[in-house]
Amino acid sequence: MAEARPLPTEAPGVYLFPEAFERIVAGLRRSIDVLTADEPMRALGVPPVIARGTIERTGYPASFPHLLGTVHSFTGDAKQWSELSPLVEAGGAWQSSHAPTDLVMLPAACYPVYATMAGQALDQPRTHHVSARCFRQEATSETGRLRSFRMVEFVTAGDAEHCVQWRDHRLEQVAGWLESLELKVSVEDADDPFFGSGRKLYQAAQRRQRLKFELRVAVDDGIVQAVGSANCHKDHFGGAFEITADDAPAHTACVGFGLERIALALIHAHGAQLEDWPATVAAALWGEEHAA
Repeated sequence: MAEARPLPTEAPGVYLFPEAFERIVAGLRRSIDVLTADEPMRALGVPPVIARGTIERTGYPASFPHLLGTVHSFTGDAKQWSELSPLVEAGGAWQSSHAPTDLVMLPAACYPVYATMAGQALDQPRTHHVSARCFRQEATSETGRLRSFRMVEFVTAGDAEHCVQWRDHRLEQVAGWLESLELKVSVEDADDPFFGSGRKLYQAAQRRQRLKFELRVAVDDGIVQAVGSANCHKDHFGGAFEITADDAPAHTACVGFGLERIALALIHAHGAQLEDWPATVAAALWGEEHAA
């Protein structure tokens, strides 16, 4: 029986995923889709890169420059490359003539959604269901702290009351869903890893206003991580992208799922052999007829 554990590569925080692991991820997607049944959502597949101008508009480079990955490309001519190409085999700085492009690596699945609503006046709340492969330059490579990872998010926009109520409802729903997978989950007030001298002020404000909650589960022995989060952004993105609701900058909220981390939590809780998992968990992921 094949194990589901991921395989490390030469790059820390980047893994290869065997068939059994991918089966877990597919089951998670299926199970997450069920959570959307109570609300119409616009499905959106998102590429792993985003326009540099869009991410600048969100404010991400100013708040999290240490996590953002940029896309560089060779801009020289054939003569310049003939001088650099020998450095590839020699292990030298062959990329020294690469320059930034108009793209950066996508750090979270929700960011392209706000651009789709730019300049619009919403007459009713709008909700998206998005999925993407994301990148963050994590500082460590402990289990679950991946640099390349898959994320599913529910994203809503509307007035302030809608966004708070929606976030709270989804937070409770996702916590119950994780518990149904027989995971021991804790819901905790949280903050984002802001960068720079003002980070403690931003984090304190985030906690004081209870804008961010994390759903935390053990992913390995002694390692408990956030496998999901529920966030209110107030009117930050509404103002940045000129989205309005009731003649005021729209508020937004999102709920995110880290697919690899949830899969790791399931492996940690139930073992690397899927055949040994509890029948109720298997049925929740793959359906009764495909649980075994």
